[in-house]
Amino acid sequence: MPRLQTLMNVALGYGAKTEQRTGPRYRNPNETLSYGEHELHALDIHHAGGNGAKPLLAFVHGGAWQFGDKARRTRDVKVPFAHGEDWHFASLNFRLLPEVDVTHMAQDIAAGVARLFYEAPRLGVDDRRIVLAGHSSGAHLAALVATDPILLGAHGLAPNRLAGVLAIDGAAYDPTRPSTQSRFLAKRLVDPAFAKVDAHKVSPIAHVRQGRSTIPPFLILSAKAKRGETQSRLLARELNRAGHRARLREFDERGIVGHVRLSRRFGRPDYGPTEIAREWLRARFS
Repeated sequence: MPRLQTLMNVALGYGAKTEQRTGPRYRNPNETLSYGEHELHALDIHHAGGNGAKPLLAFVHGGAWQFGDKARRTRDVKVPFAHGEDWHFASLNFRLLPEVDVTHMAQDIAAGVARLFYEAPRLGVDDRRIVLAGHSSGAHLAALVATDPILLGAHGLAPNRLAGVLAIDGAAYDPTRPSTQSRFLAKRLVDPAFAKVDAHKVSPIAHVRQGRSTIPPFLILSAKAKRGETQSRLLARELNRAGHRARLREFDERGIVGHVRLSRRFGRPDYGPTEIAREWLRARFS
């Protein structure tokens, strides 16, 4: 019988921890940068081409903090979406469970983002126009980097150096609250990430409430819930309550299939989440 992780990889559309992909959907990036000593301290750059400093959309993959890779499902729709707007695109890898906990993952993302800022002139990136995006657990990590001033502060940067954060159907913005109504999925995909950490230290919502930093604008895209509070609604409410700019848009995507589809289809023209993000990103990059 297949291992649980194999089943989850198939169900969620993720592959091995470090994927080697070929074919038109997985064409090589223009450049891969290292931002540390580990093999997963790496990020891919897909240049838009042309001259002049251009905006950058940087993406953090999902995978329940346990699996996934920077090469997965980026070149097929996400990179063409960015290039169609004349934006550069980057995708970040980071260490995963069980090797490290969520605290170290967030530190990895912050280090990767800092590398993008400091390499911006060479890469042709306008460092005033960098948006950090993520899906699922990647949305949690992106939100954490943008709300905990210690993470980017370790690299001499403030969170509001980011032009914005695009959080796509994120989980565990408040790890003390449920991220899914399925106890089966929670036990296997969410709980392991927070079993050995202080939930408040890795909670974007807790950092928003502490009010220790100026936070960049957020666009939060989410599957529509049948009832109750979702993690996305909680985050949007706390950001707006604290006086930060946060826009929440919910879509008629249901269950784990809808959750995966919000990433797989993101970037397709005429897909609702794509068009909402396109409008918001254009405003952030103008």
